[in-house]
Amino acid sequence: MMVSLRRVRSPSLDVYNAFRAATVGVLVAMSLLRGGDSQPLVSGGNALYGWAAGYLVAIAASFGLGRSRLAQPLQLTLAVATDVGMLTGLIALNGGVRSGYGVLLLPFLAISGLLSSGRHALFYAALATVALLGYTGYELVRDLATPAELFQSGLLALAGFVVSVVTYQLGRVARESEALAQRQGNEIVQLNRLNALVLETLREAVLVLDDQGQVCQFNHVAANFLPELGRGQRRPELVALVERWQRSPDPSANLAVERLVRGRQLVGELIPIVQDNNRRLVLFLRDQADQAEEARRVKLAALGRLTANIAHEIRNPLAAISHAGELLAETADDAGSARLTRIVRDNALRIDTLVEEVLALNRRDRLRPEAIALAPFLTGLVDEFGVAQPDAAGAILVEVPDIPVAVAFDRGHLTQILFNLLRNAWRHGSRQTGAVRLRVEGEPDRAHLSVLDNGPGVSEDAQLHLFEPFFTTDSQGTGLGLYIARELAEANEAWLDYVPPSGHFRLTCRYAP
Repeated sequence: MMVSLRRVRSPSLDVYNAFRAATVGVLVAMSLLRGGDSQPLVSGGNALYGWAAGYLVAIAASFGLGRSRLAQPLQLTLAVATDVGMLTGLIALNGGVRSGYGVLLLPFLAISGLLSSGRHALFYAALATVALLGYTGYELVRDLATPAELFQSGLLALAGFVVSVVTYQLGRVARESEALAQRQGNEIVQLNRLNALVLETLREAVLVLDDQGQVCQFNHVAANFLPELGRGQRRPELVALVERWQRSPDPSANLAVERLVRGRQLVGELIPIVQDNNRRLVLFLRDQADQAEEARRVKLAALGRLTANIAHEIRNPLAAISHAGELLAETADDAGSARLTRIVRDNALRIDTLVEEVLALNRRDRLRPEAIALAPFLTGLVDEFGVAQPDAAGAILVEVPDIPVAVAFDRGHLTQILFNLLRNAWRHGSRQTGAVRLRVEGEPDRAHLSVLDNGPGVSEDAQLHLFEPFFTTDSQGTGLGLYIARELAEANEAWLDYVPPSGHFRLTCRYAP
């Protein structure tokens, strides 16, 4: 097993060293107080003071090791070995184990065993046993000790092992408790992080209240709904909700919430969480307008998938109708028949345009983004539009800044969006030179492409439904152009909107990296 060499600064070792120094101090004080007795504490006169000085030097060295890179278990083992040696020396100075100083080994073994969490307790007891029995056996061989003293040393050694076993068990329990506390602490930290992550990722406002209406926790959406919200607050509107819950006949039932806050109609639910005497309330709030908008988006997405499937099924019979109309036109020999075949052809073309637009919407996620330099791209786009719309050739102006601007966009999507906007602008403008303009404006983080015309603009009522599918003010339109244009813009992380009162469409794009 590798021994850690990181710098260790253990307060427990400092406490142990302080205990060792205090023990030496007490022994010296007792010797001074009994210095005049007929039975001095230490036979040999000043030997105790030499022993104490040596012991204090060893303790000071242990303090120094505490600031070194030596691992803590090794520091403790060196300290215990020093203690066993010094206490054995004290026993020898006072005439052997019959002096009673051998008992001092027991508290040292107990404390060191606890500091090592019981891991080395038996080793420390074995070290003390070897020292005691070795010294007493040596004295017995020299006829300076009796078998009774050897027996007494054995009892001390046995007591040392008993203390070590007890400290080992206590250390094992302490280790298990520490490991359990560490695991639980880590789990609590992870759970708190998870709770915070969940709270912050929710699109709803979430507040946790106690049964007095005091705010315990909340997320950033709640802070947006309720300005100056803070933990520990008791806001009147929240206290009123809690009091309403307390008056309810079933305290465990959820409570529907509807409240007007700063002009916002908020709806949600108050959910009680009761465990023993700890009662918490979780309040979920959403802006009713956002909720309605989300429902509308879900509805439109489902409608889009449905129309895409229908459009795919229409293509084959539509092709057959178009081909049959062409054959009839070739054989039409009177004005009435020619008029009818023209109606068939025009409506087939209209349906084909509708099908192509719906299928293009269904392919909006197939992106091939690239860096597009706007100046040459828009010039080429206007030329292409002039070919498709001959009366607009040379009549559309392009305004770009002197600094080159490049955006990240799918080239096909950008072409389709701008073609649609140019077609609408040309249809509703005066169709004079300069009546339609393509303008590029740059901001620090975004670029704006605006399509401007001199037409009458869009009414306020129509603006509310401008980007909804199948909404149109033109009897010849499909009602999908602007809806598809916005969907394609969002697929490219851009945004298409209508800017009143100037009455122009603006496409906001991100710059190319």
